Amino acid sequence: MSFIGNVLKGIIALVMIVAVIAVAAFIWTSTNISGIGGIFGSSKTTSTAAAPAGGTVMFTVSPGETVDTIADNLQTQGLIDSPFLFRMQVRLKGAANELKAGKFQLTPGMSTDQLITTLTTSPLELGVKFQVIEGMRIGEIADKLAKDGIVDKDKFLSLANTPEGAATYSDDFLKASGKPDTLGLEGYLFPDTYEIKKNEGDNSDAVIKTMLGSMEDKFTPEMKQTIADRKLDVHQVLTIASIVQREGQKKEELPVIAAVFWNRIKEGMRLDADPTTQYSLGKEGDWWPAPNFDPNTIDHPYNTYTIPGLPPGPICSPGLLAIQAAVNPDQNDYLYFVAKNDPNDPGAHAFAKTLEEHERNRVQYGNR
Repeated sequence: MSFIGNVLKGIIALVMIVAVIAVAAFIWTSTNISGIGGIFGSSKTTSTAAAPAGGTVMFTVSPGETVDTIADNLQTQGLIDSPFLFRMQVRLKGAANELKAGKFQLTPGMSTDQLITTLTTSPLELGVKFQVIEGMRIGEIADKLAKDGIVDKDKFLSLANTPEGAATYSDDFLKASGKPDTLGLEGYLFPDTYEIKKNEGDNSDAVIKTMLGSMEDKFTPEMKQTIADRKLDVHQVLTIASIVQREGQKKEELPVIAAVFWNRIKEGMRLDADPTTQYSLGKEGDWWPAPNFDPNTIDHPYNTYTIPGLPPGPICSPGLLAIQAAVNPDQNDYLYFVAKNDPNDPGAHAFAKTLEEHERNRVQYGNR
């Protein structure tokens, strides 16, 4: 009897151990993941969808989710068959405190160990693409990026369009550029298509650093030497390039238009460039008003019909071709140009060396 009694005692003890483990597991699975729920608050339900056959799944672990929720979402998205087995494996590996919030790229058919390894490593740094078009001014850039949900408009403008904001990005390039400390970064943000790591909320600083860095990269040592040889600086070049960008539509004409403006400066003439006056009048909702104004009635430092030489700075973000044209303009004696208004040659201009020739071109091509 003593033998049978010992056996019964052993069975009872084993049952009690199993019961304790089951209760512990139940309590454990109802607890938030340490470092996710404990810091960020209550759990949230991940948006789920069936896994595509043979493809990858973007799986999201939201801040505050429990092991239970993650396991259920993995099953819903076709990544595991048994939430219970996943939960138990997480517990046995001691990984409950290691699961991270974020986005993970998972593949149907991954083993439980592979899933746990992935979910306990750093989540993907998802990028966001944005595009800035050549000839856009900072106000337009702010409008577009704010609409796309990439930046807070006011924050972006405070950093990119004020002297104080621009000062926070001062580096060797900006210090040597000749840009006055009284200006923002108009003209210094290179227009292109970019991808940056997207943070929640405002991304103004990352956008500005990326675009400004790209502009710096465009100025090769050879271009810098050419600018120095011409006794100019980057700020002057970008100012002319921005005007060329707004005036020119045909690639082959950009160096010719650049030459016209440099020639006029050399001759001590005003630039008489419509885009600079448009810039002075531009406002939200109408950044480039139609040039149907009398420029002589507009008192503004960017009105090149009334001020001699260059305006204080660039009027937009010029593209590489416009910058190259400003650095290496065509060698000519042109001082004037006017639109041909030719539907068979859109964007073409007629160039002239004298005022008399220019007036004939104006009449011929129907310009006021």
